Amino acid sequence: MAMNKMTLGSIQQLIKGDWNMLMTSDDNVMMKQIQGTHNPNGREIDVKPILHIVEDILSCTTMQVETSIVPSMGVQGHMETLEEKGQQAGVINMLEALSFIIDRLSSEIAYKCLGGMDGHQVTVSLFTVLSNYSWDAKLVLALAAFALNYGEFWLLAQIYTSNQLAKSMALLK
Repeated sequence: MAMNKMTLGSIQQLIKGDWNMLMTSDDNVMMKQIQGTHNPNGREIDVKPILHIVEDILSCTTMQVETSIVPSMGVQGHMETLEEKGQQAGVINMLEALSFIIDRLSSEIAYKCLGGMDGHQVTVSLFTVLSNYSWDAKLVLALAAFALNYGEFWLLAQIYTSNQLAKSMALLK
């Protein structure tokens, strides 16, 4: 009986060791593929304003509708505050230039994940689209694309019962 436990333990350890080796091998392959796509064109992007917008989206989606908007400001006041932040940081012009890539990444994430692609394939696909950007820009643009999908989902989830347009869009999603 003790021999069976020891043998079983040895087998389990061997399987764990092989699994760790397999994971390391997969990680190395993926890292080489991602590094192979990296071909920055030297264009600098100030990612901080985009990151602030992502933070706003993620923080608003984690709060209830009633607490995400300061009651004394109302919806209009809250939107004006966000617009002022964006204009002060020059975000509007930058987002116009980057809106296509963010939307493309957002679509890649949504459709490839729903289409059954595994995480490895989706990741390599995103890095291929982002090949011309610096590492920090790649991270923030991918995060912005995720936030766009996530924010749209939560916006529809919060208002679909009281807004016919949102209800129709939620049904199609």
